[in-house]
Amino acid sequence: YPPPVCEFTPITNQQIHRVIKQLAPHKTPGLNGVSNIVFMKSADLLVPFMGPIFRATFRLGIYPESWKTLSTIVL
Repeated sequence: YPPPVCEFTPITNQQIHRVIKQLAPHKTPGLNGVSNIVFMKSADLLVPFMGPIFRATFRLGIYPESWKTLSTIVL
């Protein structure tokens, strides 16, 4: 593999908050069945739990199989 282009820095809770704020609130829920508005309205409660989970996946290099699954719906 070629050397990394830049040094990886773990994501922060602030970054997660910023991404949640940019979500489209009324988009169709994903495979988990949770709509974006739920994340937007409960970000203050969820981010303290999401941050450590996301950082652990990067640190350990283990990603749940369900995170690797996607569904494309053609309208």
